[in-house]
Amino acid sequence: MDPWQPLQAEDPSECGGFQLTHFLGRGGFGAVFLGFRPDVSGAAAVKIFKSDLATSPTWLARFRREIEAIRDMGGVHTAALLDAGANDDPPWVATRYVQVPSLYTLIRSCGPIDSIGGWWLAAGLAEALTEIHAKGIVHRDLKPQNILIGPEGLRVIDFGISRYLGETGVTTAGTPFFGSRQFAAVEQLIDPRDSDERTDVFALGGVLVYALTGRPPFVDVTDGQRRQGWSPDLDLMPDEIYEITEACLAFNPENRIRCSAVLTEAVDRLTDFAVPLVAETGPPLPTAHRGLIDLWASAALPNPFGLPTSGGVWLDTSGTSGPDGGVLVSSGSGTGSGSGGGRDRQSYDSDWLQQWHGTAKRRRDQYGG
Repeated sequence: MDPWQPLQAEDPSECGGFQLTHFLGRGGFGAVFLGFRPDVSGAAAVKIFKSDLATSPTWLARFRREIEAIRDMGGVHTAALLDAGANDDPPWVATRYVQVPSLYTLIRSCGPIDSIGGWWLAAGLAEALTEIHAKGIVHRDLKPQNILIGPEGLRVIDFGISRYLGETGVTTAGTPFFGSRQFAAVEQLIDPRDSDERTDVFALGGVLVYALTGRPPFVDVTDGQRRQGWSPDLDLMPDEIYEITEACLAFNPENRIRCSAVLTEAVDRLTDFAVPLVAETGPPLPTAHRGLIDLWASAALPNPFGLPTSGGVWLDTSGTSGPDGGVLVSSGSGTGSGSGGGRDRQSYDSDWLQQWHGTAKRRRDQYGG
């Protein structure tokens, strides 16, 4: 499976000064393309929205909020903002292209992951959401398609329907729900304005169900049934991770577990399992999943302007090549070994794991966990 596809005749070839070389994906609001611009180091994911959206003041306000949210995150567990055209027709936004598959692609291509991979995913998402919430942002559309899995960790993308905590005036009574119903908390289905950190925790639980079973927590369930308290389908969830998933998916937001508690539990479980998370092995996922991650990461990017590359991957010479390593972002280098060389998956680097565990504790303390 190629990370990108050739442009079709109807696709644009330029946007905001970016030369568009390949098609990446399409959604309800527009399409995403691989783009390059001489003054921008590295590749960009250029998201071009439908022209008719530019005539909607409500949508434009939401889009400007998305740009602000991406900028505020600063590339921490996200794809960094490069440029945007909120006043252009059509509107567009360019973020750093992260050359890894989504969780959705991984599970569709390779099947569900095991419980150790599930704890790793839970820890990474809990840390990412903790940092997002610390910025005062609620994502509101966390789903497998919006989670990128790479050799050194994960990133959360697409803040299109995010909002700031306590924000008013952008969404009003009767505003339709634009998120993914299969992963949405019931309060979002009742009133999209009624969202806070606990809404994202619910989605985290739904993502865990998808990753470990291959299906979302709600299949062929109506909004009416959800409002009446219909229980998520957890029949295929491994026993080891069942309880924390159920705590994320509590019907009543008051009863849901906090992100910091998810991170604490996940880190403790991974420590107990002595999971090696050094860069040489990549994430603790099955061989097939790591192989697909490595395949994407090693694919040679186009280089229309002849800028520096290494191993097919563009070099970031801007001096802002990404965030400081988080709990699940390796402090090492490299793209992981997949099923090839490097450390054996069962090896145990106690020094590194101790450092990783300490980093997790510092982050919990920093964000009030």
